[in-house]
Amino acid sequence: MAKNILTVGSVHDIVGGYQIPGDVVVSDFSSFGPTDDGRIKPDLVANGEVLRSTDSAANDAYLNRSGPSMAAPNVAGSLNLLIQRQSELYGVGHPLWASTLKALAIHTADEAGAFAGPAYRHGWGLLNTRRALELIDANCERGSRGHGEEVVLGDGGVIEF
Repeated sequence: MAKNILTVGSVHDIVGGYQIPGDVVVSDFSSFGPTDDGRIKPDLVANGEVLRSTDSAANDAYLNRSGPSMAAPNVAGSLNLLIQRQSELYGVGHPLWASTLKALAIHTADEAGAFAGPAYRHGWGLLNTRRALELIDANCERGSRGHGEEVVLGDGGVIEF
């Protein structure tokens, strides 16, 4: 529950790709919120069912696994692609902040569940890496970070946009 932590829930694989919010079905084993203080958790959901992964039985062993612990590395790998794209466009001297990366993932997520907006089972929705990438590209094409701005506000300071 620390600042800028991104919590991930597990959903069934969507064969054929996302079309409507009802396509996103939470796995039976996935945890959900709210937190004790009422915050939305998980933040996002991703496929966490029957994913091919390494196994400790041998150096070349693989098996299918399911669980939120499979959805989380799914999201982590996708977010690392966004970090790589940011570096390609802006250089290594302008990495994405953790808060920006979280906001980017949440802002570009696909709607999930029966009702619009965040929910305690789906968070802000299904991770959409392509849409997040397109937002990073759009910032670069505008010659600035027009869709998202990273600034530091000092004590007693004022910043206007």
